[in-house]
Amino acid sequence: MKEKKFKLAFPHVMVLLLALVLLACLLTYIVPAGQYDFDENGYVIADSFHYVEQTPVSVTNALIKLTSSIASMGTTYALLFVIGGLVAVLISSGAVENIVDWCLYRFQDKSLAVLIPVITVMMSLLGGLAGQDSLITFVACGMLLARRTKLDRVAGMAIFYLPYITAQAIGPTVLMILMCQEMCNIPALSGLSVRIVIWVVFTVFTAWYNTRYALRVARDPSRSIDGEILSLEEQVDTTKPVALKVSSVIGLAMMIIPFVIYAIGSAKANWGFDRLIALGFVASVVLAFVFRFSPNDWAKRFCKGAVDMGPVCLLIGFSKLISVVLADGQVINTIAHSALVLIQSMGAGFSAIGMFVFTLLFNLLMPSGPAKVPLLMPLFTPVADILEIPRQVLCTCFQLGDGLTNFLTPVSSVLATGLILSNTKYSKWLRYAVPYALCLIGFSAVCIFALNAIGWTGV
Repeated sequence: MKEKKFKLAFPHVMVLLLALVLLACLLTYIVPAGQYDFDENGYVIADSFHYVEQTPVSVTNALIKLTSSIASMGTTYALLFVIGGLVAVLISSGAVENIVDWCLYRFQDKSLAVLIPVITVMMSLLGGLAGQDSLITFVACGMLLARRTKLDRVAGMAIFYLPYITAQAIGPTVLMILMCQEMCNIPALSGLSVRIVIWVVFTVFTAWYNTRYALRVARDPSRSIDGEILSLEEQVDTTKPVALKVSSVIGLAMMIIPFVIYAIGSAKANWGFDRLIALGFVASVVLAFVFRFSPNDWAKRFCKGAVDMGPVCLLIGFSKLISVVLADGQVINTIAHSALVLIQSMGAGFSAIGMFVFTLLFNLLMPSGPAKVPLLMPLFTPVADILEIPRQVLCTCFQLGDGLTNFLTPVSSVLATGLILSNTKYSKWLRYAVPYALCLIGFSAVCIFALNAIGWTGV
């Protein structure tokens, strides 16, 4: 009998989330409990922080709250089920393969150098305008592209995930920036020109970063971070003529149109997820007509995609549980208050950057932007006013800080979804994403310092 050797491995996302739940429980015993008072609109009242009796959350109580944590994300699950079904119908139709094969033939050796920037712009536009977590389902298309072009899992995930998640950090119509501007009593969509400039820089950098890595792996597979190159059972002959089918173009359009319509409706009529769910379902039915699927065949394909979202939904529930434990233990407000005291001592020149950095770090614990707005913005606003930091700069600090660690924190249900869909190890992903994040964080800090120095109001 062979003796089994113990092998140290980076934990699975599920194991990591369980460890973070335990850590959150421990923090509720160590960090002093504190509270802010709230006004009639549910916003925090500045200077109302006070310590309260400790309310630690035991592991047993945390597990009991798992049911309510999972149940509270019901709308998100419905969205993932429908969009997952839509993506499955599209991929099973062969439309994505046809478009990729056509690009490989049309551009030959330059296919990746052209294809990845085009995908980057498309996903960046969707992220900056629609900015919804269901866009993570596009990672399935990324994995198909990786197999078609002999890339690794990291590249397949990054090509579709990084552009949209990064664009959310500066998108002019995403929910979070609209909430910030409303709370600061500045016009919605104000500061558009500066945000567009930053968005362009982010998009160009993302296209360069992803394309550079993909080309490096394509030329020398040994330089892959993941260590495994994906491929198809049958190799694609890129010299054989490939015709681009009209049905494939329509199919791809049906994947994008629901998000575009939702982005417009969300900005003008405050649409919720229910409209996007309906649009996604209708788009899947349209695909059935375009590719002439029978009702039973369409149903099987759609349900297969929805079923694949099951493990993802479970991870989302555990991610939510971490926030629930910290909130019930009343330590989130204590952390925010301590950071605010430090930021106030930094002076006007660097306080804006301090708010940006704190939001970056706070986002590692609470990735949900809309959940942080009513908690942190009422605390930041009076500090910004005293230090004469323009409120437009404050909103930008908060938006950038909220967005530029979303693709790093294991607490993010969206990142966990991408890792599951692509079967990418979290440690491998960090090797790819951390240098990328540091570059964008450095650029953002310079922008914030410059905008604050010129007193940018954006109106």
